[in-house]
Amino acid sequence: MPPELEASTDFIGLAMLLAALVALGVFVSWSWVFIVGFIVFMIFMHEMGHYVTARWTGMKVVEFFIGFGPRLWSMRRGETTFGVKAIPGGAYIRIIGMNNLDLVAPEDEHRTYRVKSFPRRLLVVSAGSAMHFLLAIALLFLVLLFYGLPTDDARWSVSAVSDRSAAAELGIELGDEIVSVDGVGITDFAQFGEVVTARGGQEVDVVYQRGGETLTGTVVLGSRLSDAGANGIEGLVPRDRILAVDGIEVFGWDEVTAAVGDRIGEPLQFIVDPAGGSELLVVDEAVVLELPPADVAASGFFGVGPQRYREPTGLMNSAAEAVSGFSSYTKLIVVGMGELVAGGGLQDFVSDTLTGEVDGPAEQASSNVAAEREAAIRSLDARDPDEQRIISIYGAARLGTQLTDDGFDSVLLFLAGLNISIGLINLIPLPPFDGGHVAVAIYERIRSIGGRRYQVDYAKLLPVAYGVVVLLLGVGLLAVFRDIIDPINI
Repeated sequence: MPPELEASTDFIGLAMLLAALVALGVFVSWSWVFIVGFIVFMIFMHEMGHYVTARWTGMKVVEFFIGFGPRLWSMRRGETTFGVKAIPGGAYIRIIGMNNLDLVAPEDEHRTYRVKSFPRRLLVVSAGSAMHFLLAIALLFLVLLFYGLPTDDARWSVSAVSDRSAAAELGIELGDEIVSVDGVGITDFAQFGEVVTARGGQEVDVVYQRGGETLTGTVVLGSRLSDAGANGIEGLVPRDRILAVDGIEVFGWDEVTAAVGDRIGEPLQFIVDPAGGSELLVVDEAVVLELPPADVAASGFFGVGPQRYREPTGLMNSAAEAVSGFSSYTKLIVVGMGELVAGGGLQDFVSDTLTGEVDGPAEQASSNVAAEREAAIRSLDARDPDEQRIISIYGAARLGTQLTDDGFDSVLLFLAGLNISIGLINLIPLPPFDGGHVAVAIYERIRSIGGRRYQVDYAKLLPVAYGVVVLLLGVGLLAVFRDIIDPINI
């Protein structure tokens, strides 16, 4: 191919990639562009860790690509070709002579991975995960430096206001402080919840502060279903908020009871603000089995989320706390991964996905109301194994974009956890993971003690590597499929 045609093709591929990112921002969300961009940056930094350490230890790197498949854009700098490929499923660098099966020109043999010392090989193959861990610490450091640690006192301010709630009707804004409800002074968010829960459907006075000014308002608290209330109406689940019954707007359990009247046992249409916080849900032909008393059937709902006050920790303290937080975060993720494998979570994930025992988003009701609402039921219990399932890169990006509504610090914490998770997964001691290369390097080192240098025959490891690749592709495709038809909402 003539050089000018090759350059034109590369330019077109790069232009298509940039156009796709712009389209994603314009037609979907710019938060998607940020999350996807950071994930690409994260993958790039993983490979950059390998690249820099390989070059520093004298190894020859001939390729550095983001993505797989057809080449979209590339350029050559020195002995390395850098570029982007069409399938954004990861990245790779190619170091010559990674094993005994890799044919290398005799004049380049001294620059192969396989002839370097054990410390140098170990450094290169572990640098990708090390880069993820450094990124996680850096992200935690930024959160601590710019947002700080929660203070020891119980003060909190409003961080979120639910649509169609008493808080929204009252005009509560982000940053407001709730001082009292129905004459009861508010000390912390847990106590605030207790006060509100006991007053569902009641008109209360709310005192709150905004920018040093004390404001007062009167509003009727909403209510959401308890377990008993949801059990009394077939098709609804705990924490649903009933907004209308057969076209009659209701606010509070007493109005629900009046709207149902003597039609217990009959199919009715309910409009609810569903558990999980998705769009309004119309439940046709929901059957009212019984209407328990108000103090049993529903609990009060105000509709705000809390944000504890934070104090900046300073430069040095932020660095120390970031390392400490990284350690704690890593322990939690390791325990979670162990439970996923040892506790049967992986087997359940594959089984449920293949057998179709999953539910799509619960935005529209069908005749099988119970099945249609299962997604909402799962969202109520964070201990449910389905919410700790394997997620794909698409699922991770989707969760990241949801967190943008909770503040940029939440996004940074999520990305820190994502980096730790990917770094740990890459250390699994099986090829083709980086941990597989680490395990081989350690094994070769042990076998070489006291004698001639030992080198593993990679031909014997190829079946294992192929098996792991097939498993990864299978689980990865199932995860993407599951994240599309049964997305996790937070």
